[in-house]
Amino acid sequence: MKPTVRVSIGGLAFNLEEGAYRILDNYLTSLKKHFQGNSESDEIIGDIEIRLSELLQMRIKSNDSAVSEADAQDIINIMGNPKDFDDNQDAFTSESATPKENFEYSQKNEQQEPYRKKLFRDKDNKILGGVFSGLGHYCSIDPTILRIGIVGLLLFLNFFSFRGAGTIILAYIILWIVMPAAKSFSQKLAMTGADPSIVNIEDRSQSASLKHKSSAGGCLGVFINIIAIFILTITIISIICIILGLIWLYFDTELISFPNYLSLLGFNTVNFKIATVLVTLIPLFGLLCLMVKIIRRTPFTMRTLASFTIGLIFWFGAIFYLGNYGFKFAKNHRDMAIATESISIDSIKSDTLRIKLQGDTNTIYTQPNNEGMLYKGDKMKYRQMQILPEIIVKEDSALSNFKIEIRKEAYADEMYKAEEKAKSMHLKYIQTGSLINIDPEWYDMDNPWDLQTYEIIVSAPSNKKVIIEKPLKESYRMDMEFTINNKTFRRYDYNSRRHYYFD
Repeated sequence: MKPTVRVSIGGLAFNLEEGAYRILDNYLTSLKKHFQGNSESDEIIGDIEIRLSELLQMRIKSNDSAVSEADAQDIINIMGNPKDFDDNQDAFTSESATPKENFEYSQKNEQQEPYRKKLFRDKDNKILGGVFSGLGHYCSIDPTILRIGIVGLLLFLNFFSFRGAGTIILAYIILWIVMPAAKSFSQKLAMTGADPSIVNIEDRSQSASLKHKSSAGGCLGVFINIIAIFILTITIISIICIILGLIWLYFDTELISFPNYLSLLGFNTVNFKIATVLVTLIPLFGLLCLMVKIIRRTPFTMRTLASFTIGLIFWFGAIFYLGNYGFKFAKNHRDMAIATESISIDSIKSDTLRIKLQGDTNTIYTQPNNEGMLYKGDKMKYRQMQILPEIIVKEDSALSNFKIEIRKEAYADEMYKAEEKAKSMHLKYIQTGSLINIDPEWYDMDNPWDLQTYEIIVSAPSNKKVIIEKPLKESYRMDMEFTINNKTFRRYDYNSRRHYYFD
């Protein structure tokens, strides 16, 4: 039966055999001599004692167990021999060790293999289940980068298919179930692959200023800083202006009311807005980070490369998404066809033909700076838009009654499809005596505008007139005025047919 000694190491109490106590006591004494010239010796010794206590916890099986001499020697082998750090320092060995044993100890210490990593969930640094923290330890990648990358991948896959995003979520849940959590110290050590040697403890305690020295200096460094600061300032101003501009476009209802156009064309989706923001801001934020690194002279590490790579993936994904939208839209509206339809109206005995918009116009609003587009609905979710037809009135003395024709324009990816679409288009209207109520189609996110337009051509006898009630008008285009030889001209453009007259 061997006598034991109860001591405190790293704030924890342990039972040590007398031989183990002498080995560890001599070991710590040698370390204190080795680090006595270091200004941070107390902090280093404290870290070493904490690491010793962690390794001792792995060796004992219960609270009443005692640490043997063999366990103490194995722990010292892991931590490292002071002889390896100071040639003038006497090698630490046990009192009873022979020269042969000392040689075997030294060889064993030199051939000590590093700790091998195992895959565990990190419960100490988790957000949900600690899966990404564990993967980060295993792959030596910052878990924040993994999280950002997965979120970006989810958004990217959600642009195309919800199933792709669901697969990522399902994979995370499976990993959460399959990967064990690192609970004990040995499991945490295996998860991180941390080397408990003195070399790493000493290296970790060194001042960061001794590891990374700034390369700034000299005329070239000053010149580079001036250029970088100038670019940084312009980039920050651009980012602020773009963010404010996007916010203004989102909430504007008076000047442009841009969301109405997005809803009209079917583009008012969360994915489209996110992609627009990413395409606009990611290059500027990348340039901002680059200029900050140049000014601070921080090194480009693997973490930096990973961050820029993730940003590039986001940017290319957003560009591909918007490009796909634009390509499909341009392809589906490549060819244009026109068809003319004569509508039959009952004989109008009155000398006046009135044309108005069907429905209650008090609940309908005119799109800002666009009199040819109306909208209704207080919330964007229920917003509907209407494209008003242009009305052209012609005088024809050969007619005895009114004549109405509808000119229809349609677009498609091929000419024959556009022609068929134009022929199948119909403008709703109701005639009541001398009144014709026009009822154009309403468009929304579920029924986007396909660029189809109508033009109503009314031919009237010379002794009869046509009254067009608001918001219908003969032209919704802005007048253009110019002066030649002191004479003012106004031009109206009706589908590329130009008419000029003098004031």
